Amino acid sequence: MEILQVLPANFAYVIFTYLYSWIMLCYLGVKVGAARKKYDVKYPTMYSDKEQVFNCIQRAHQNTLEVYPQWLVFQTIAALAYPILPRG
Repeated sequence: MEILQVLPANFAYVIFTYLYSWIMLCYLGVKVGAARKKYDVKYPTMYSDKEQVFNCIQRAHQNTLEVYPQWLVFQTIAALAYPILPRG
């Protein structure tokens, strides 16, 4: 059985959603890197004691990374049944 026979016809939309989500993760990572430089927070320090703005940027990225694996699984399950709806 070929994979193309199993996947719904509109599954390409879901692939684009996965690609966009990866681009979003990269964007958030770049924002954290820029904030580290701007607020002088050195690695491996996760949070700053002085800069709350840096902590907000870092936490937004970390929250996204924490939920991303589950999102991918549920996105894939939903996409197999309803390939148009999960693309948002």
